[in-house]
Amino acid sequence: MEEDLAYKIIVIGSVSVGKSNITSRFCDDAFYPDIVPTLGMDFKYTSCKTLDKVPRTVRLQVWDTSGQDHFVTLTTAFYRNCQGALLCFDLTNRTSFEDLDTWYELLERHCTTLPPLLLVGCKLDLVQSDADDCGEGNVLGSNRQVSRSEGDGWARRHKCLCYLETSAKENTNVSSAFQQLATYVSSCAAPNSSSRLVKTLSGQTVSESNDKNKSKCC
Repeated sequence: MEEDLAYKIIVIGSVSVGKSNITSRFCDDAFYPDIVPTLGMDFKYTSCKTLDKVPRTVRLQVWDTSGQDHFVTLTTAFYRNCQGALLCFDLTNRTSFEDLDTWYELLERHCTTLPPLLLVGCKLDLVQSDADDCGEGNVLGSNRQVSRSEGDGWARRHKCLCYLETSAKENTNVSSAFQQLATYVSSCAAPNSSSRLVKTLSGQTVSESNDKNKSKCC
């Protein structure tokens, strides 16, 4: 049976910000409270509905990258030919927010064309308060270290599609994040820019974009 083509989406950010859990929640509908940090790179295939007026089903290849410094050089090759990126930080860890500029620079360095980005604040369940329940999210408390307005500001300055705050534990906004990115990526992909299947050194089949025919609308 011929394998489905898929859009390559990468999930990046500092160690322990919640990348693996939002990936598992979206791809497997599972949350693992004691999940161990990803070593190097892991990927999953999944499908989702776009947010178009007439929804389409698209197939995604979601890559979960390690945020540990000594694995960064091992994963740089996987930035190449990605068609979209979720840039993640931990709402309870300000350092992970300050590290976003470094991750953005890595994308610029290793991607021929900067892919569409969506900024994701993780672990919303740890910072919920009366202010958050009212939709404000700008009150810094004992757990929340990054306000919603700061996230919005960073996303605007770096031309992200949008900024969303998520909880993998409570399954809040996780599907929305991936669906918004998938909707934009699939709408920008021209018919002749389809991913092609290639073999990794381990023998696994993955998709790789054809740079010559890559859509320029992003």
